[in-house]
Amino acid sequence: MIIATDLDGTLISSDTSISNENLGAIKRLFEYGAHIVLITGRTFYEILPQLTDCPYIDYFVYSNGACIYKQGSGLVFSNCMPAADAKKIYDILSSYETFIELYTNGKPLVDQAKFCDCGFERYKISKQFLPELKRSRIPVENLNAEMEKNAADIEMFDVFFASMQERAECRNRIETEFPDFQITTSLDNNLEVMNQGVNKGTGIKKLCEIAGYDLNDIVAFGGSKNDITMFEAIENSYAVSNACPELKKISNGIACSNDENIMLWAENKFYGSK
Repeated sequence: MIIATDLDGTLISSDTSISNENLGAIKRLFEYGAHIVLITGRTFYEILPQLTDCPYIDYFVYSNGACIYKQGSGLVFSNCMPAADAKKIYDILSSYETFIELYTNGKPLVDQAKFCDCGFERYKISKQFLPELKRSRIPVENLNAEMEKNAADIEMFDVFFASMQERAECRNRIETEFPDFQITTSLDNNLEVMNQGVNKGTGIKKLCEIAGYDLNDIVAFGGSKNDITMFEAIENSYAVSNACPELKKISNGIACSNDENIMLWAENKFYGSK
């Protein structure tokens, strides 16, 4: 069995921590013979160290499927945007009132001038999410210069908007000018923009190709809209009870909430008799 789990709103609690109960269940699942895979919209840098340092996790599929990291080996796959397209999309995003997170080389870069309480309020970033945001983002003095320097290594743009109307306009514009690129969302006020063919569904398929996994052996857990493509790609999927309605609709079942230890739930469901 391969257990593929989303992080935010699924494996990670609402306070953005990972519980000892989940960590213990991951260890026991590994001992039962299960392979554990984390699949997330986060960059590798943002994943909690308790997870990146965990020897019982085999792979990390991050930036919504743009990159795959093998525990103990390093990066084994990446699908970044073409530099010219990345620059054009960045220009479009910058033409709106936005808080842009630049995902490059496994790290999330943000504009230092907007990385403040007034900026978080302006771009409607949830207060519950702020501790994690402050912990894991890397403020830079000149985001435009970083974009220029890293144009060939852009994994994803994660963008927050001051106006929901502008968010809708921006999404429509990118979808019109770059119809093959992937756009999804994991929060009410963000857009996540990836290269063509990049999403969690293609990411899990690429992982199977790299690791030699059978897609039919995967059981997936998720909670957000960016998990939809993963659920569509496999046969066995469980939405957490706090998941968005769209994901629940296509799942095979409903699990516990992200605050009730999803890996412990999985252990009890699949190995409870052991």
